[in-house]
Amino acid sequence: VERLKWPPYSPDLNPIEHMWDELERRMKKEKPKNATELKHALSRVWQGIGTDVTKKLVDSVPNRLNEVIRMNGYPTRY
Repeated sequence: VERLKWPPYSPDLNPIEHMWDELERRMKKEKPKNATELKHALSRVWQGIGTDVTKKLVDSVPNRLNEVIRMNGYPTRY
């Protein structure tokens, strides 16, 4: 097994980056007027992201790894 250097920032290998994108997209619909409303909106939106989204992201990891290998470490579609 050849050890490859891990890039310092690899969003294509880190599904949580896509979860943050999902949270941001959903939060754009919210219009909190203060910190308390923001906290409640974040909690509500976070809890509204279903396990199907999480499962899809986790299940995509093998494909992400294969794509990085195929692209010789260059950016992927992820």
